[in-house]
Amino acid sequence: MSISRVAVVGAGVLGVAAAREVTNRLPAAEVTVFDKAETVAAHQSGHTSGIVDSGLEQTPGSTAAALARRGVQLLIPYMAERGVAYRECGQLLIAQDTDEAERLEQLFAQAEDNGIPGVRLLERQEVRAVEPAARGVLGLFSPHAAVADFAALTEELASDVRADGGRIRLSTEVTGFDVMSNEVRLRGRTLPAASGPEERGADSGPDDQDADSGEGAGPGRGADADGAGEREHQGYERPRTFRGNETRDPVIGLGNELRDRFGEQDWFKQAETTIGEWAEKLTSSWSRGSDTRGPARPQERGSTHNDRDPGQPHTRGPAREEPSAEEILGTFDLVIVCAGLQADRLATAAGLDAQPRIVPFTCDYYTASTTGAEAVRGIIGSVPDPLAPFAETSIIRGLDDSLVLGPNTFVALGREAYERRGFDLGDIGSTARFKGFWKFAAQTAKTAARGVKTVVSKSAFVDGVRRFVPELDAESIEQGPRGVRAQAMNDDGELIDDLKTTTRGRLTVVRAVPKWGATSALAIAEAVVDQAVDGFTR
Repeated sequence: MSISRVAVVGAGVLGVAAAREVTNRLPAAEVTVFDKAETVAAHQSGHTSGIVDSGLEQTPGSTAAALARRGVQLLIPYMAERGVAYRECGQLLIAQDTDEAERLEQLFAQAEDNGIPGVRLLERQEVRAVEPAARGVLGLFSPHAAVADFAALTEELASDVRADGGRIRLSTEVTGFDVMSNEVRLRGRTLPAASGPEERGADSGPDDQDADSGEGAGPGRGADADGAGEREHQGYERPRTFRGNETRDPVIGLGNELRDRFGEQDWFKQAETTIGEWAEKLTSSWSRGSDTRGPARPQERGSTHNDRDPGQPHTRGPAREEPSAEEILGTFDLVIVCAGLQADRLATAAGLDAQPRIVPFTCDYYTASTTGAEAVRGIIGSVPDPLAPFAETSIIRGLDDSLVLGPNTFVALGREAYERRGFDLGDIGSTARFKGFWKFAAQTAKTAARGVKTVVSKSAFVDGVRRFVPELDAESIEQGPRGVRAQAMNDDGELIDDLKTTTRGRLTVVRAVPKWGATSALAIAEAVVDQAVDGFTR
């Protein structure tokens, strides 16, 4: 059977790159990209530090290493041709002690095995020749590392899709899949734009829909008729997300271990108070009988209703109108899901295995004025620690010549919680009930305290960054943007940092991507489309 109708769910850099790859391979196919956001690159792709990975951390021979090399080979010519902002500035990892120096030497050996051009170790005096303001006992320098505008890259890829006849339907949430032998039917709903219909793109309006009228549509896999009826009559204050088959298993408490070590310190008391408030809100939500498989009731989110406690943190800005009822979005010969933060939920909605799960981690960044930026030429970073996978920090001279510092990484209070006081009780519960997360937390407990300290204390974060560049003016450092990283994790607490996809018939779901997925997006798109079309076009 030939492929003439293709859908891609997700308009981040990977989803749009996959759609572009399909239009290149199957020029006669009608390609439609769906996303519940109002713009492309609304989530991870539009909230990155901009670092183009040079492959320093990739295990030689791994899929991630191959994708990193191939990704850069495709990325640089494309960005140069399209005029997307890109600057090669070099990356310097700095060791502060003998343990870090040993890890840096191991990374150097890996980098040589991966064939990274120009990479070399630098002694103390050589470090200053590359980055005069940097301080450390040993450095690892990759001269061809770069920074780029990944949101602009996504926009260009979307332009390619449109130019080849593809459509990008924004403000359209996919809520379910009916996977059949030779096709996949998508169910979903149209979301009203917060800014009003007049500002929505032509590609995302309700008139830009497939001709399928929806006759014969039934409940999705794993849903009964009663559940479907509840969905049709339930109002939601924001796009609906899937909870999956999440159990309420007991969680492992780490409080006593950390309290014994740091209980008398002010920063720990502040963190413990904050966590206690979150737990109280979560317990209150559960006591009201919220359904963990579906969206929380509006009063449980507390962001857009008049009866909300004025002191309660919120999840969103202005209220949207109610979404439309669930409908058939179309029937397709091939469907590719690149949903990032919602990957596990959409996989479950399609009847696939719930593993790996997505655990969201907030990535907070700080910025420094040009006064501090003059001290840094390119990218200066800490040495990765396998026992503290989220403790890495970089100082990055951005495309506008200001400095970006971070990320300051910690467990997110919502998969799409970009506001400083935003949270989502359903997402918090999803993480808290996942035993894999607590196993991961137990494995990293000895390094967790350091991360908690920098979360609640700006000065602690700044002090950590100034180990590398003491000349940075602490007074010029301000709170910057926030991103949320979709970290795939299994039940054993193991982080999945490689490309993982699941295929069922004509449906392919991307479950996990390497850490530097934006850098490798064009190469990942090749691999994903290879798997999705395998056997159908021969």
